[in-house]
Amino acid sequence: MSDVRFSLDKLVAHRGLQLNYPENTALSLAKAVEFGALFIELDIQFSSDCLPIIYHDADLQRVSGQSGNIFQYSRQELLKLPAFEPERLGQRFKSERIAPLEAIVNLLKNNPQVTAFVELKEESIAHCGRETMLAEVEAVLEPVKHQTVIISYDYLLVLRAREHHWPKVGVVLKQWHDIESDIVKNTNSDFIFVDHEIIPETIELNALTMAPLVAYEVDNIQLGQQLIARGVSMLETYKLESFVTEKTDGEEAKLFST
Repeated sequence: MSDVRFSLDKLVAHRGLQLNYPENTALSLAKAVEFGALFIELDIQFSSDCLPIIYHDADLQRVSGQSGNIFQYSRQELLKLPAFEPERLGQRFKSERIAPLEAIVNLLKNNPQVTAFVELKEESIAHCGRETMLAEVEAVLEPVKHQTVIISYDYLLVLRAREHHWPKVGVVLKQWHDIESDIVKNTNSDFIFVDHEIIPETIELNALTMAPLVAYEVDNIQLGQQLIARGVSMLETYKLESFVTEKTDGEEAKLFST
């Protein structure tokens, strides 16, 4: 008998199908959708000319295997650099390149069932400013805006996106008690992301009235089940595949759902 695990409407593919592919690449995002993900998450940084790329770190070493940071290169230059996570994945994906934010537009157009959480990274704020960042991201994502949720640790940036009437936005909590702050409340977020480790054990989440809570860095199935039972709505995980039971002997997998 198959194990009971999670339905895909409870799961967010963190940086794409990151377990087996280099994170935040066109490849990892496409593979997540191919696997069946209904929700994907990607990180956005900005180049020296303040154009958006799909990338998590400001530093280039971990993902691209070279020194320097993204603010030293134009986007045209960055798109020629590899994105292959050499320390974790070796040379297998050396041909994969840094992707522009535009790479996700056709993926979403071709898969209208998919929602993308687009996280704008704080490091780029000092370099480009919130208004420029939002203007560039909103221009690119306009054709698929109803399939995208702009999220950030920077509450003011999320508030600005809400004021721009972006259809859906979400905060990523820095501290749990920020959930009661005026600025977080004023964002009227559609989703609230939180590191599962900072959720107080004494809090009864089912009793709270708030936007759906998405717990991230959840890579353990038992922990995920506990969080869902407590009232977390969704789990963001690097291990999407292992959270979903695959078909066995021609039978449909059993899916965990609440």
